[in-house]
Amino acid sequence: MIFLMTGKIIRVLLFLGFLFFLFKGAGGLGGYTKNQIIFFYLSFNLIDTLAQLFFREVYRFRPLIVSGNFDFVLLKPVNPLIRVLLGGADVMDLMMLFLLTIAVLFFTLGNFSITPLNLLIFILLLFNGFLVAAAFHIFVLGIGIITTSVDHLIIIYRDMTSMLRIPVDLYVEPIRFILTFLLPLGIMITFPSKALLGILSANLIIVSLVFGITSLFLSLKFWSFALKKYSSASS
Repeated sequence: MIFLMTGKIIRVLLFLGFLFFLFKGAGGLGGYTKNQIIFFYLSFNLIDTLAQLFFREVYRFRPLIVSGNFDFVLLKPVNPLIRVLLGGADVMDLMMLFLLTIAVLFFTLGNFSITPLNLLIFILLLFNGFLVAAAFHIFVLGIGIITTSVDHLIIIYRDMTSMLRIPVDLYVEPIRFILTFLLPLGIMITFPSKALLGILSANLIIVSLVFGITSLFLSLKFWSFALKKYSSASS
């Protein structure tokens, strides 16, 4: 556990070092200051770790399907989606989340002037981003039932989210549009941070909330559809 936690911390510090060197000879990047870019990166780690903490069990879903042990999950008097989605929290993710929360808190208070309204919107959009992450993982579970393949989609998700270590605004079109609305990772990761800094419009706040609720609704519908296609180990 000590080695793994040390590795996680070093990984965060290395990219922070890269950002410091990147801004050594530049005053800004795409209209953002150095402190804002660092804040976006710390917030990315916070949101990404939060999603991993709750949805870690999805990474272990394929063996349940292949071995037939998913049959026993369906037999228990607990909603199977809760079991396979939220049943595998990792204590190391919780420890990392605690450290990142402290880092974001101290960095934000030391470099920005945050209003109570912006903080409230940030918390709201943070929860909305959590819904987007939940929707994607539920979709992956549904795909896992139908195709018995989970790992590739999770790897794609990890690679795509890593692109949001910097604000989605720094990407050119159509990549920016794809990452924001087709794959609403920008809504999940960048929008809460922009709201806290007070640079997110009211229209985009409403749009992001609609996306979050809609994506969760559609993923639950897809889960119900996939569950009906499950043939169990005996078949």
